[in-house]
Formats: sequence, structure tokens, C-alpha cells
Amino acid sequence: MSHRVIWQGMRGSRALAAYLVVAVALATSAQGADTPALAATSSPWKITVISDRKGDSLATDQAAVGLNDTLQVGLGPIEQLDASGFDASPYVLLLNGREVKGLDSPVYNRANHALLFKLTRNGSNADVWKGILGSPTAAHIPVTVSLGRASEPGGAAQETITGAANVTSFQFEVISKTQLALAVLSIVVVVVLVWGHARKAATLRDNLLPQVEPSRQPYSLGRWQMAFWFTLIFAAFVFLFFLLWDANTITAQALGLMGISGATALAAVEVDVAKNTPADDCNRGLRALGLNSFDDVVRIRQEIASRQVELKTLAAGARYAQLSSEILDRQLILQTYDDKIRPFVTQGWFRDLTTDLNGTALHRLQVFCWTWVLGIVFVIAVYRNLAMQDFSPTLLALMGISSAGYVGFKIPEVSN
Repeated sequence: MSHRVIWQGMRGSRALAAYLVVAVALATSAQGADTPALAATSSPWKITVISDRKGDSLATDQAAVGLNDTLQVGLGPIEQLDASGFDASPYVLLLNGREVKGLDSPVYNRANHALLFKLTRNGSNADVWKGILGSPTAAHIPVTVSLGRASEPGGAAQETITGAANVTSFQFEVISKTQLALAVLSIVVVVVLVWGHARKAATLRDNLLPQVEPSRQPYSLGRWQMAFWFTLIFAAFVFLFFLLWDANTITAQALGLMGISGATALAAVEVDVAKNTPADDCNRGLRALGLNSFDDVVRIRQEIASRQVELKTLAAGARYAQLSSEILDRQLILQTYDDKIRPFVTQGWFRDLTTDLNGTALHRLQVFCWTWVLGIVFVIAVYRNLAMQDFSPTLLALMGISSAGYVGFKIPEVSN
């Protein structure tokens, strides 16, 4: 009797368990019908990438999507999806396996059966774009695309709904040919204006003797440092603008570097003007010869040339002797001129920046070396991190101390 009761109880428990399983299945099915979704399954949905410019699926050799474009992620056939009631807001974009945060909620495009993502860069996803665009070596790079689903709209991705076998890859446009051409042109124009023009002009040179032609005047360390940082920061700004379309890339440290270099150049000029130097003595001696500027030197050379031409047409006589005397007088003036300016003409770019009349100057060499080292670090940081290097206050103080030492030592320095 007891065995029959036990058997009947077991049969009742099995029936109850089967009932519960069926009830749970029905409830789950009803919930899925209320909220259509790209459900994760053992066979993830395959996706494609569609160009917003052409409306066609992108092959791996095409490049039609870049930063600030709209990326259309085409969805494969989904039988349980009711497109008319599909809510795209919970779905997020993953590039190279990383969620691109901070994007606007995607929009479902029924015509292409796709989700539309606007590819924008902001503080939330700067690290993702740094991984994609940093250290660029080509105008186009391969990028993988997958989809994730957030627990709530705007939340972080909780699961990836596209499997590794169905992740789509396409060529991301790092920079277009037009953007690259404009960036290169802008940088080349500045480099030519600042550095190319400086070879024949006094832009980067100490104009201590106006009687010396600009191309022979010595280079100025302060002006060179100022031009160095201006060129680097301008080139970095142009590069980042055309790559990221972001005009707010100049940092406080970059402004600090330009300020330090500008103040150094200005202070160096003020020191040269305020003190009496050998260049001032030379200038006064040349003025006594009637040479107030380089134009006067050119005039005397022309006078010698014209008299030599006339001298060839004359025979010995009073006029011949007069012309010969005038030529000799002017040649002596030019010889004195050459002797006086010899210590004050350029000895070459490197020697001008690092030496004075007494030889290599440590305070000059210090500024020169630190400027180059920090400049190289700055360029590498811009290329790798897509941002201008944030130098620490210690490094900025180092540049300031080096520049202050240079200006301070110019006061007793014998100028060259």
C-alpha cells in the first residue's frame, strides 16, 4: 500500500514540473513578442557594412566611410524581427572589438535593413579613435565591425550579438586625398615662409649690423626657438584638424611653450639693444666711413665697377689718374669694411646658435638641446596619441629656466 502511494506522488511531481516548464516557456515567448530584438543565438546574425555615400555593400578594397560619416550596418535575415516595431536604441557599435561610446542612438533604415551610426569623436570615445587612427601609416586601414546590445538605451554593451565568424571588416578612411593635400599644402607654406625665406632675409637672424647683407647675418637663438615651436604647433594643429575635424586641440602646455620661446626672443633683443657691444663699436666705425646700411656698400661696389669700365676707355692722363685714385679709395673702404664685419657674419646655423666670440657657450647649447629633445617628444606624441603633448609643469619649468639662463648670460656675453 505504501509503495502505491509513493508512486502516485512521484507521478504528481512530474506532472507539476512539466507544467512549470511549459509555463516558463510560454512566458518567455510572450515577453519576446512584446520587445522585438536581435536575440543572441548559437548562430549569431551576420552583418554587412553599407556605404552611406553609395548605398552599396562595402568590399574590403573600398573606402567610403570615415570619421563624421554615417556607418550603415546591414542586418542579415532575421525571421523573428518585426521591422515596423523594431527599437534600435539599445544597440551599440563595436569597432575592432571595442564599444564606441558617446554616439547618438542608432536609427533603423528599413530600405537597407540596416542600423545607422553617426561616427563622431568626443571625450567618451577618444581612446577608441586613438586606437584606430593613432600612428597612421596609410590613408585607409582595415576595421572590424560588430554589434552589441545594452541593458538600457545609452548604457554600456552587455553582450555582443555578432559572433567572431560573422564580424565584418571594411576599409576605414583615415584621411581623404583632399584633406591630405590641404594639410600638406598648409604645412609646406608655413615652412617655406618661416624657414625658406629666412635663408635670405633677417627673419631668424640678429640684425646687429645693418651694413651686413641679411643672408650673411648670424642666426639668433631666441628667434630660432620661437620659430621652431611655432612651426611644430602649427603643423600639429593642421594635422589633427584634418584627421579628426577637431579645432580644439591646442593645449595649455603648447601655449606655454610658445609663450616661453616668444619671451626668450624678446628678452634677448632687449638685452642686445641695452648694452654696448663690439658690434656697436663696429657699427660706429662703419658709419664714420660713410656706410650706414648695406645699400651704401652696394653703392660703392657699383661706383668701382662703373669707374673701371670708364678707365678701360682712357689713355694715361689726368682723368685716368683721377679715376684710378677714386677706385683705390673705394677699394680701401671695402677692405676696411670686410675686416670689421668678419667677426659678425654667420659661421653657419649650428655655430651661430651654440657659440659666441669666445667659443661654445654652455647656456646656448643647453637651450638648443632641450628644445630639440622636447620637440621630438612633441611630434611623436601627436603622431601616436592624436593629441598635443601635455608636458608636466616640471618640464615647462625646465624650459623656462634654460631660457632665463640664456638671457641672463647674454648680459655679460661678448656678442657675436
